[in-house]
Amino acid sequence: MPKDKKGNQFVSVSNIRITYVSKQSRSSVKDWSEGDVLRIQSYRGNGEALNIGPELDLKEPDTILELIEALTRLIRGKEIE
Repeated sequence: MPKDKKGNQFVSVSNIRITYVSKQSRSSVKDWSEGDVLRIQSYRGNGEALNIGPELDLKEPDTILELIEALTRLIRGKEIE
């Protein structure tokens, strides 16, 4: 799995990059969640530059499942229209 400059693992899907950022790799100034997060960013153009994006707090184990369920509901709702 690829890693960013700080050693965080990430995956890319189309023009979206999802990075698992551990608490240990975050600056204490930027550690608003006091835990691990998923950072979701989009690529700028065709290069490797990234736009600033949201971070999803992963303190609760079910948070990632809730995100997957929400995305699934969103797609299924679109299919019904």
